[in-house]
Amino acid sequence: MSALHRLPLSAALATAALLAACIQQPPEDPPAQSQAPEPAPSAAAPAEKPLSAAPAQAARNEDPELAKHMQTPEFRREYRTKQEQLQAEALVREEAPWLGQTGLSDEQERSMPRYVRMELGQSLKDANAVQAQDLQYMGSFPEPDGTVYYWRIPDKAQAHGDTHSGPAYAYIRKGTDGVFYTDWGNRTPPQS
Repeated sequence: MSALHRLPLSAALATAALLAACIQQPPEDPPAQSQAPEPAPSAAAPAEKPLSAAPAQAARNEDPELAKHMQTPEFRREYRTKQEQLQAEALVREEAPWLGQTGLSDEQERSMPRYVRMELGQSLKDANAVQAQDLQYMGSFPEPDGTVYYWRIPDKAQAHGDTHSGPAYAYIRKGTDGVFYTDWGNRTPPQS
């Protein structure tokens, strides 16, 4: 996985909390084109826009077509649906033999199957979605870039987007700076 897709676990949890807040105030669809445009707010009293009211605005260097698509009612509906799915799945307490056995916090452990499903584009509603019980905890290992906790992703994940040859692993790395990072791919546990 490229470094661009690695998220510190704390950032992933904060993002999940922000996404959950988005569900409480879903973005509104833009008005139909036939309606008259609203007057611009006056310079004396700028209107505040809540952070959770809509998907993030497009960055200046972002693809203009993508930025345009992000403003469509279809995208906004898909965005709300995905946020509702993430919130619902965060409430499910999956069971697996390795839960409580890794030395990580309960939240860190329970985030792993959700992370794998998110990366594979799966939902718990899917017939063959990867679940906590499908992940095989391989152990934690001291490595040059920190302590790494590995889970083997089941082979059935390959049917849902894993293009690596051989086994794939998800892992949480506690960096030498003390920050937790979650990733997946073909990084493998050291040989015993």
